[in-house]
Amino acid sequence: MARLHGSLALLGLALAGCDDAPPRAVDAATDPDVGFVDVGPMDTGLPGDRPVTAMDTPGVDVPVMLLDGGAAVRSCRTSFTFNVGRPARSVSVAGEWNTFSTTATPLAPMGTAGLFHADVDLPAGDYGYKFVVDGDRYVVDPENITLKYVGGVENSRLIVPDCNVPLLTSARNSATADGTLELDVRYTDGAEGRGVDPASVRVTMSPTPLAGDAVSFDRASGLIRVRARGLARTRYTLRVNASNTAGRRAAELIVPMWVEQDAFEWGDGPLYFVFTDRFRNGNPLNDGRVGGIAPIADWNGGDFAGVTAALRDGYFDQLGVRVLWLSPVNGNTHNAGRGGDGRNYAGYHGYWPSQPRDTDSHWGSLDELRALNEEAHRHGIRVLYDMVNNQLHREHPYFMNHPRDGWFNGDGSCVCGGPSCSWDTRALDCWFTSYLPDINWTNMGVADQMLDDAMWWLNETGSDGFRVDAVKHMNFLATSNLRARLNAWETGNARAYTVGETFTGGDGYDLVRRYVGANALHAQFDFPMFWSIRGAFAHNGGTMGDLEAAVQRSERAYGEFPMSPFLGNHDVERFLSEAAGQLIGDTRELGYNNPPLRPDSDEPYERLALAFTFTLTQRGVPLIYYGDEVGMPGAADPDNRRPMRFGAELNTREQRLLNHVRTVGHLRGSHRGLQRGVRRSLLTDGDGYVYARGAGADVAIVALNRGTTARAVTVRLPADLGVTDGTVLRDALGGSSVTVTVGAIEVPLRVRGSSIFIR
Repeated sequence: MARLHGSLALLGLALAGCDDAPPRAVDAATDPDVGFVDVGPMDTGLPGDRPVTAMDTPGVDVPVMLLDGGAAVRSCRTSFTFNVGRPARSVSVAGEWNTFSTTATPLAPMGTAGLFHADVDLPAGDYGYKFVVDGDRYVVDPENITLKYVGGVENSRLIVPDCNVPLLTSARNSATADGTLELDVRYTDGAEGRGVDPASVRVTMSPTPLAGDAVSFDRASGLIRVRARGLARTRYTLRVNASNTAGRRAAELIVPMWVEQDAFEWGDGPLYFVFTDRFRNGNPLNDGRVGGIAPIADWNGGDFAGVTAALRDGYFDQLGVRVLWLSPVNGNTHNAGRGGDGRNYAGYHGYWPSQPRDTDSHWGSLDELRALNEEAHRHGIRVLYDMVNNQLHREHPYFMNHPRDGWFNGDGSCVCGGPSCSWDTRALDCWFTSYLPDINWTNMGVADQMLDDAMWWLNETGSDGFRVDAVKHMNFLATSNLRARLNAWETGNARAYTVGETFTGGDGYDLVRRYVGANALHAQFDFPMFWSIRGAFAHNGGTMGDLEAAVQRSERAYGEFPMSPFLGNHDVERFLSEAAGQLIGDTRELGYNNPPLRPDSDEPYERLALAFTFTLTQRGVPLIYYGDEVGMPGAADPDNRRPMRFGAELNTREQRLLNHVRTVGHLRGSHRGLQRGVRRSLLTDGDGYVYARGAGADVAIVALNRGTTARAVTVRLPADLGVTDGTVLRDALGGSSVTVTVGAIEVPLRVRGSSIFIR
């Protein structure tokens, strides 16, 4: 174990790897939507000798000294502690400050075999470093997930701040369902000990301003207290500022807080992918096409206003949705680009970013995006942005300003899949196409800039996390350093979520798992499971036992990480058209020349309904790709991205499917067993599949039959399910109830039907 403290302890910045230019903050003095309270010295009644504690960040200690009045000041020393785990002759730390010398900065043994420590005086700066054991074994710090490339070599990263600058840390926070929010922030003075300027202490909150008496400050202990009452259930952002008497200003502390009925977990409800341009047109004034290309490859008018309107209408609430994934929100080129099929395409999808910190005019303004997030939060729904960090468009200012100084890999001659440029062997440096420069994540200038931008979007527009595009095409530092920044962002009770896209086949568990962990992404889309779902339900392939085997393999591969199972997305043909047998030959050409129609039989819709019952009752964060809930047909991209249809535009089969998905999705979003319960298989017999989630009062038993014969099966219930004889379980999907008799239930399996039995 290694612990870095003292002057390293910039807290959020020490692990996050930030540079000296933090994201631009909203100024409450000029922003009418942000209320603020200026606070002078107030007596809170707190004891002046209250122990001073650091933010709970693994690997980082913050030693403090106490002034006579009880206020804390920062230390200017950096402390290294490393546990080798065995006896060692010597341990040192080699870093940029000592030109990676293996002897200049030794650590001394601490009495316990294998434990070494040193206190070091380092000037403020940004350093790569490694521990060196016995003079020749270099070890990346296992307790510090922030990485830095130096001379093309990956190292741990140490940012030593200016210890004379004061520090603000979140000491305690809480929020209750009745609208009570409490926050304690600790002011730690700079090493010079100048003392706080009470007039500089300032706390703002949005979207609701704080009341005039909500903030107090105890100068002796350095504790800033916020006590708000009667708040509506939504997400709030508090910003805390303070300076010392010499005018040195602490870095602004941003604290995201939720007031809600129950503490949220990321598997509590479905994730819905809003493909923004194709979802709903809320403001025709921002429409516009590139022109001269096929309509399905051009802008179609969907925008932030349309998503906000759907939120207000309760569309996502009816589906039980707890998280939205938006297409990339950055501005994209308004020019056409040639695809691999020789046709021209517009940037309607969002993956050709041309602006770092502005939205695209087709989707709406930054304020409209903020309004979307605020509306989602009022419904208890989190919002993820699609993060495009592997490539930029040639029109992007970063490429315009840094075309040949190492910010980008190569010159565009290595296009992924081209001659001598394999998608696999050149994954980290190939360009997706000649007009999409590939970002060089070993260059810390662009690496920091991309993550600065990500955190700017998070803080300045109020989102809750990211879907990370093209994970396997970026160095591991891209996800490790992002995770470090998000860990530092979690200063309140709000928790971020990242879910990655690593497109792979049915045997790609190891590849997907590689990018998930405490030092990586929170989760990924479960592509191997996707192929099993398609095979089992769209094609009736294999047996339900084979599907259960795939579920078990997924559980073994990913453990408790909240992975995202799915049955469709924007890069594959629509499930419905595959189940209807309409996808023959070149499916991209099919989409242009003979796009699949709505099937004229019930069977494809019934298969899709079954697939939804399965997917929405799995562990993790199940995904609904827009349009699948109504059975949208479609061949390959871009035909799988047709404009969404609502209400009267739906036929009887589509409305029936929508009602089914709403019922299952809403159940997922409200039933504790389906949200968080342990999963166990109870029966598989070819076309039949029965499994349970949860136990006791929260038990849910899911029964699926993809066969063409109605029948009943006897399902024995393990004692630890906590369901005793005589218990009646009702079918939440409208079928017959069952009664537990002699430790078993008789489950009716309907033709291509499903049931969810709950108390």
